[in-house]
Amino acid sequence: MVKKWFVINLIFSFILISDIAGAAVPMVGDKATDFSLTSVNGERVTLSQHKGSVVVLGLFHICDPCMNQATEMQKLLNEGKTKAVFIGVNTEGDTKEDVLAYLGEFKTKITFPYLIDPAQDVYKKYTQRFMPTLIIIDGDGIIRYRGSATPKDAILAEIKKITGK
Repeated sequence: MVKKWFVINLIFSFILISDIAGAAVPMVGDKATDFSLTSVNGERVTLSQHKGSVVVLGLFHICDPCMNQATEMQKLLNEGKTKAVFIGVNTEGDTKEDVLAYLGEFKTKITFPYLIDPAQDVYKKYTQRFMPTLIIIDGDGIIRYRGSATPKDAILAEIKKITGK
């Protein structure tokens, strides 16, 4: 199953690179662009505050595929198999009220910080083409994985590549 998702993500990455034609897209090996946003709970979260930790960053809209990806992230977090930091960002510019209503529809309660981005700064910085977009960043702030629709086992496998654990 992990191989299937790897191949799908490889194809998506190829399409992403060829589709953008020169746009500055942070890809695997690039430094992750810092941002600071507020969560739906009112907490201010900055990517750089997690320096030294592996960060699993989900870039989402209000849609079913994004709900599925956030749920996969939460399931992995609930299993406690990793010490990675999980962050979700609504990159569509939706209101806090709309995002809270959307999160209320989830069958699995999301406990990781879910940030709102009314100006769509993260969307612009990360040139998001696919919904959802999943980015895994190492402790030095380098993007080590970029894909879409990644199941929890594949997320864990990518984290283990980074941490060696």
